[in-house]
Amino acid sequence: MHLQTNLPFTLPDLHDQAQIVSERIPGAKVIISPYRICPLGAHVDHQGGVVLGRTIHAGTVLSYAPSGGREISITSDQFGEARFSLDEPIKLQHWSRYAQAAARVFGDKLRRGMQACVSGSLVGVGLSSSASVGLAYLKALADVNEIELSNPQLVQLDFALEYEQLGLQNGILDPLTIVYGQARALLFMDTLTASVKPVFDTAETDSLAWIVAFSGISRELTKSGFNSRVAECHQAAALLQAGAYKLSDVPRAVFEQKKLSLPAALRRRAEHFFSEVERVQNGAQAWAEADFASFGQMMNQSCESSIRSYESGSEVLIQLHELVSSFPGVFGSRFSGGGYGGCVIALVQRVAAETIAANIAEQFSALRPELPSAVYLVETDDGLR
Repeated sequence: MHLQTNLPFTLPDLHDQAQIVSERIPGAKVIISPYRICPLGAHVDHQGGVVLGRTIHAGTVLSYAPSGGREISITSDQFGEARFSLDEPIKLQHWSRYAQAAARVFGDKLRRGMQACVSGSLVGVGLSSSASVGLAYLKALADVNEIELSNPQLVQLDFALEYEQLGLQNGILDPLTIVYGQARALLFMDTLTASVKPVFDTAETDSLAWIVAFSGISRELTKSGFNSRVAECHQAAALLQAGAYKLSDVPRAVFEQKKLSLPAALRRRAEHFFSEVERVQNGAQAWAEADFASFGQMMNQSCESSIRSYESGSEVLIQLHELVSSFPGVFGSRFSGGGYGGCVIALVQRVAAETIAANIAEQFSALRPELPSAVYLVETDDGLR
């Protein structure tokens, strides 16, 4: 399906979704777990860098109620039904793996399963639907087992879910953003210390809108080049400084002094890290000062660095980014979804947003008619609740 003339795709309202799924299970509670966008901070969270993120009005809705035994039964609007015991090994190729992994990270603390119904739009688009659904499962399982979880514990459990149980070598950008999201703030997050500082929107922010342009290629990070790039960053850190594991362990001055000693590919990965961290810091200041032209320029620079230095962009995503950035009224855009598939997010003038979205959809569909691409206007929203 492609965008109809002059009208962008509209996303299901999260509260409407919550009402629908809550009626499917008698006495159910409901969790809303939004998706996130990351305007600046590409490929640095796994190295302990700083990032910018915020939650949007699209995501996972989970209704649930405790079951009588140790079985979890889930109905998904997208994928059907799944049933498994808390004691079963994870089926890594099955859509229920995130629910199974959520159960596994609790160790022997779970005594009771649950009946659940899950609904989510834009799965696999590159807006962190995996962390969104993972956090929803974690919060629900904790509730039915009367386990109190703090926000930092939720973040760390979701990291363990993906890193330890599913083999994705990511950082904590996604759960940090989703857990602490605020509708009226951009979050400045230090992924080394897990600290979060809101950079509040100003009155001028109301003149902006966010566009998500889905390439039509879903991304699955564990099956892409994501993990190999992470490994290269670790290699660069170790070569730059004895005992260093992450690039955040290496002072910028040490990198500048020793960068020519690195193999070319590793030098490019480190160049991206240090320049992206600087862009995040400058971007937070630009957002606070309502300097959206500079902020958008930094988004474009971030995407260029992802392509040239981190070498993560596919031909399709590069083509989409170039198209999105070509329209008047677009401040800047960059990849979202690891750069191996997924979408392009763009910061645009609100008065021109619908026209821009319609033009992107029409022209990209003409360029790539074989792909199920789609374009959305997205609003910001609060985090996990």
